[in-house]
Amino acid sequence: MPADNVSLGLAFLAGVLSFASPCVLPLFPSYISYITGLSYEEIKGGAEERSVRLLIFLNSIFFVLGFSAVFVALGASVSYLGNILFSYQDGIRIGGGIMITMFGLYIGDRAFEFRIQSLLNSLPSAASGAVALIMLSGGALGINRDMPTLGGVLMALGLYAAAVFFPALSQERRFALKSKPAGWAGSFVVGVTFAAGWTPCVGPILGSILLFAGTKETAGQGVLLLMSYSAGLGVPFLISGMGVGYFFEFYQSFRRYFRAVEVGSSVMLLAVGLLLISNYLSVISAYLIFWTGYTGI
Repeated sequence: MPADNVSLGLAFLAGVLSFASPCVLPLFPSYISYITGLSYEEIKGGAEERSVRLLIFLNSIFFVLGFSAVFVALGASVSYLGNILFSYQDGIRIGGGIMITMFGLYIGDRAFEFRIQSLLNSLPSAASGAVALIMLSGGALGINRDMPTLGGVLMALGLYAAAVFFPALSQERRFALKSKPAGWAGSFVVGVTFAAGWTPCVGPILGSILLFAGTKETAGQGVLLLMSYSAGLGVPFLISGMGVGYFFEFYQSFRRYFRAVEVGSSVMLLAVGLLLISNYLSVISAYLIFWTGYTGI
């Protein structure tokens, strides 16, 4: 599994960036309040009490297990499907790379308040459609002419331009529980709901990891990839839960870096997308194995 040394680390980093995103980190106190049944004031006022920290930590574990179970199941499913379609692996790899690159463009554009999307919206519909069609056609031609990287980038740009015509793609989708079931099982259910319905920030990054998992040869590799992503999202959650008092202090100073987090997420997705399209991810992994002698799991 030569690429796993790199891909597992990238998946973990993607999980950390998901936690630090502007749609998850600010709502951390709300999730803690919901899964514990404590009010915001009770959490903040009792941050130094051992009983409060223990209650938060135990419920956080089951919350993390809930969303991890969904993510891992999704990883196993897409990897199994990719294994069935193994003879089309090159097409799946390039197609997945194009979609990941498009997700990277979306997150980067969101970080800068959708300037590209605003520019496209300011053009006449026919002009925007022509731009998307030209890019998609150029991308298809580049891929057919053995220029997959250039073609893939043009395809991603064309798809993003075309997506501007469909505002529903940028809308929030979530399932909400009217009331939390009691106990640790309830926290697990809330975690499942989080995984199944939270799309604004987690969606593009999670979708990229799932597309990446679809390029793996076995379902086991996809499971490991999504376990690593879940750990990247879950570990900061648990650490913040154990030191909830420090979290409130940290958040006040960290919120100024939200744009940097989104730009970092965008750069990471763009890099992974381009590496998949060009098939250089396996080359980088091979070099790492050669220089370090480490072959992974």
